[in-house]
Amino acid sequence: ENKMLSKIIGRTFLGILLLFFIGGCGSMKPSDFSNGKPTFVLEEYFSGKTKAWGIFVDRFGTVKRQFTVDIEGSWNGEQLVLDEKFDFDDGEKSTRAWKIVKTGDNNYEGTADDVVGVAKGISSGNALNWKYILDLKIGDNSINVSFDDWMFLQSDGVLINRAKMTKLGLEMGIVNIFFKKL
Repeated sequence: ENKMLSKIIGRTFLGILLLFFIGGCGSMKPSDFSNGKPTFVLEEYFSGKTKAWGIFVDRFGTVKRQFTVDIEGSWNGEQLVLDEKFDFDDGEKSTRAWKIVKTGDNNYEGTADDVVGVAKGISSGNALNWKYILDLKIGDNSINVSFDDWMFLQSDGVLINRAKMTKLGLEMGIVNIFFKKL
């Protein structure tokens, strides 16, 4: 009887420990990448022309949309303006104009017509974490969804972006985008 109780307690403890470990793995922070190279400076990277290729994958792992983006960026020393032109695989075209200001050494704030409130970003090393709420159009309607973007600058000017999209804390999907400075 004591052996069985010890086994149950041991398994329960291991289960709780495993849940604690798994739960703690999902909380990246920009400072985790402070030594990452090359250093990502948002306003430098997006000044000029940039091309991007992306996919939206739903929460079940199905690719739902593919797209390209042509981006024209200008930095005047205080504000970065990004004009984005999206071309989706289903023929839809759309635009977004970001206005981004640097609010500190590694901090950014941005606005766009379809962003609710202010987007906030923190950079460190080769990474940038960008969080915002997007008023996402779906047909004739729209819903507010939260984006948690992680951008990672790689060698040769490739920038990898992985954005988790959630609604009410539930994951709706992932957007993967690859940028190349032209």
